[in-house]
Amino acid sequence: MNQYQEKIKKFSEERNWNQFHNPKDLLLGIVEEVGEFRNIVKWEQDPKVIKKIMLENIEEVKDNIGDIFWFLSLLASSCGIDINEAAKEVIEQNEKRFPIEKTKGKHTNTKLGGHDGKN
Repeated sequence: MNQYQEKIKKFSEERNWNQFHNPKDLLLGIVEEVGEFRNIVKWEQDPKVIKKIMLENIEEVKDNIGDIFWFLSLLASSCGIDINEAAKEVIEQNEKRFPIEKTKGKHTNTKLGGHDGKN
């Protein structure tokens, strides 16, 4: 586990909060935080404007990302998953699934002509 996943796990254990951290509620915590994050750019469609708004609200963006990581860390720990190892495995799978020569500059929606090595 990385140092932050360890710290978050310890923080929760020291307060005996694990009794409240079942997988469903941790997932709902992630969904709630993603919803709050979405509200920063709700209804805007222009990617340039979205980026500008996010940069203008960087502290709120940082807080949302931290909260999402907090819940994700607790969920991973409750399932015995090391976030670093999970990320490493996904990167390795994606390197095989999305080779540069077939995906550079292209989307992965196969219904629209993109490449996805999974299919």
